Amino acid sequence: MPKGNRGHGRRPAGQKGKPWNMPQPFRPLPDELSRHLQDLGTSFNFGLYFNKWLFAEWKTKDSLKFPKYQFQAHRQARKVLENYQKASGEIKSFLEKKHREIDGLCRAFQNLGYEPVDNKDYKLKTPLIIGLGNAHPTERGFTLHWTLGIPYLPAESIKGVVRLAYLINKAEENPDFFEHWAAEDKTFWECLAQPFGREEKEGPAERGKVVFLDAFPMEIPELTLEITTCHYPDYYGGERGPTEDQNPNPLPFLAIAPEVAFRFVFLMDQELAGEVRERFLKAFKDALSEHGFGAKTALGHGRFA
Repeated sequence: MPKGNRGHGRRPAGQKGKPWNMPQPFRPLPDELSRHLQDLGTSFNFGLYFNKWLFAEWKTKDSLKFPKYQFQAHRQARKVLENYQKASGEIKSFLEKKHREIDGLCRAFQNLGYEPVDNKDYKLKTPLIIGLGNAHPTERGFTLHWTLGIPYLPAESIKGVVRLAYLINKAEENPDFFEHWAAEDKTFWECLAQPFGREEKEGPAERGKVVFLDAFPMEIPELTLEITTCHYPDYYGGERGPTEDQNPNPLPFLAIAPEVAFRFVFLMDQELAGEVRERFLKAFKDALSEHGFGAKTALGHGRFA
C-alpha cells in the first residue's frame, strides 16, 4: 500500500477523541499499480476493477482504522457504471469469439454422442441480479466473467434452477414425492439421476446425461442500479435498538437491465429420450419464465421470455 495512504500520524495535541487526519480516497494497491490505474482508459477488465480496484477511504470505529470501499452513495455507484461503459466498449469482438468457441464445443460434443438442445436466445424481461452474495469488499457482489469482465450466467447456477423446477414439477404431479424429496431417499435420486446425475447416496454416484454451458449475452449488456435500504443502520451497527428516528441508508448494487438476449445451450446425451427428455425441457422453460435466475426472484427479478 502506498506510504501516503496508510493513514499513520499523530493526533494533534488537545484533540483527544477527534478523528485522525485521514488522507484522500485511495486504492489499496501498491504505489506503482495505483499510478497506472489513475487513468483507466478503455482497455481494462471491469471485473478486476469492481472486485479489486474500487477506491476506499479510511474510517474509524472504536479507535480502530479500516478501509471502507466507495460504493455507498448514488454518485459513487454512478462512477462505477461509467467505468463499466468504458471497459465494455472494446469487448464486443471478444464476446463474438466466445460464441464461436461455444459453436465449436457443440460440434465436438456431437462427435461424442451429444446433441445441442434449445440452442437459442431468450430475452431478459426483468432485471437480473447475479452474485449478490459473492464475497466483495462492499458486501454487495456481482458475477462477472473472469476474462471478459462482463455479466454472464454460470452453468452451475442454470443447472440449480432447472433442477429445482424439475423437482417442483414432479411434486406437483405427485404430492407424495415431497416426502421422498425431504428424505432424499432412493426414489428422489432415481428421479434426478438421468438428466442431472446423482450423488453417492442410496446407490452409486452417476453422471447426468445433460451438459450445461454458461449462458452469455448476445451483446454487451447494460448495467443498472438497484437499491436496498437499511432502515435501522444504528441497530445493525450494534449501537442501539431499531428505533424509528434512524436515518435510512440506501445501498446500491448492480443489476443487468432488461431486454438483453442471453444464449442458453444444453448438450444432451442422445440416450436421453422420451418422457425424461420432455420433463427436462419443460423444467427449463419453467425456470426461465416462472422461477427466474439470480437474486430477488421472489420480487420478479431474473425472468426470461
